[in-house]
Amino acid sequence: MHQRAFVLCHVKREEPMYSKYDDPGKKFRELVARKEGVFGFGVANAIDALVASLAGVEAIYAGGWSIAGSKGRPDMGQVTMTEQRDQVREIVRSTRLPIIADIDDGYGDAKNVLRTAAEFFGTLEYDFATRTVRRLAGVHIEDQVLPKRCGHIAGKKLIPPAKMAGKIRAACRARDDIYRNGIIVARTDAFNSKVPGSMADAVNRSVRYADAGADLLWCEFNQCDRALPEAFAKGVKRRHPNIPLAFNYSPSLPWIKTPPHERVRFADLNEMGYKFIFVTIAAFHASTKAVHDYAKRFCTAKEEALWEMQGAKHGHPTADHQALMRVNKWQEFEREFDSDAAADQARGEGFKK
Repeated sequence: MHQRAFVLCHVKREEPMYSKYDDPGKKFRELVARKEGVFGFGVANAIDALVASLAGVEAIYAGGWSIAGSKGRPDMGQVTMTEQRDQVREIVRSTRLPIIADIDDGYGDAKNVLRTAAEFFGTLEYDFATRTVRRLAGVHIEDQVLPKRCGHIAGKKLIPPAKMAGKIRAACRARDDIYRNGIIVARTDAFNSKVPGSMADAVNRSVRYADAGADLLWCEFNQCDRALPEAFAKGVKRRHPNIPLAFNYSPSLPWIKTPPHERVRFADLNEMGYKFIFVTIAAFHASTKAVHDYAKRFCTAKEEALWEMQGAKHGHPTADHQALMRVNKWQEFEREFDSDAAADQARGEGFKK
């Protein structure tokens, strides 16, 4: 019996007119290098990030509190590494903006951090509409004992600084082998882990973390004035004068209870060397208030609540929910690859463009 020979024919393919891989780490470094640095909007999920990008923000912060909160859980170590990773991947897919993601304490010791960093920096999400592969810009890791908790919840415990330095080196190893432009942000909770906090410990730890390879340094504070971030910045920059700092403009702090003239502002922080300023749970507070108020309106106004919403959203970037989800792009995709799609769409009732 004769065997049929199969010949692989060369198929001429159109050269792709796109950059295959985004480079968000490079973009983030460029933003941080500016005099004014960059603001990061805190999100919990993909739709938060998509809408924030439409509003004009330049960077996204994907925080552990927000992701835990989106699951109805407190930020007390109840979200696993894989749960966090999977949600971050969805966020990466939704926007081309550089994203810094929370990896908590790294979910274990240095060997666990090696895997965690590899999982996060190995994130590759394909966007068919722009024909690009998106990835994460960077991660931040904190010096708490597992299970960790929100920096503004009592009961925090810290690991020895030498252990944390080892975790940072492990994260840098994975980053360097997978995505060299990736960002490592090192956070210390040394100042607000107990009362009174120790600024000396926070500075000494952070200097050690910078020595281990961290790209940015972050210290959690418990007050709204400029004294604490200024003291931290001066202490760190005696040893690392050029390292950029990160600041959590946290909704957990009593901003409106602090007299306006005492509140530290973004411009003040920039002058001190804080080049990445972010509101960790920005989208959470905006969405929870909006959902509550809209649901409450239905309780009294019934169908008129929907009519009012349609009027309020007229002309708004999010007014058309189908367009927001890029249904038109998916329909184009159908027509390109499915021979029946054009006719099906033409005959069908509903959204089509």
